[in-house]
Amino acid sequence: MASEIVITRVNDAQTDWGFDEWLERGRQWWKASAARIVDCTKLIVLDSENRVMAVARIAGVEKDLDEGSGRVSILVRPLKDDELIGKVIRRYESRNPVVYMTEIEVLD
Repeated sequence: MASEIVITRVNDAQTDWGFDEWLERGRQWWKASAARIVDCTKLIVLDSENRVMAVARIAGVEKDLDEGSGRVSILVRPLKDDELIGKVIRRYESRNPVVYMTEIEVLD
């Protein structure tokens, strides 16, 4: 079985962020399974149009111990030169901002 990739969608109207700002917003704080995220290979951060704004390798997770919300932050190593950056990909139809995929289909 292929490794899963975590996809987070940031539904924010902000459009002038750079790679680092998209990655920071896309990696934290999500209601998600820490164990499942740790087993994933990459994090892909999408904008509201499913355009890839940031990509990173997953290094681990941090639990929200202060607030006890059950949310996690994804610890990453940025991949600023990833070939998917700027491309629109197909994402599962889900209202949840966090999805897991094994294959990425580029639409443009």
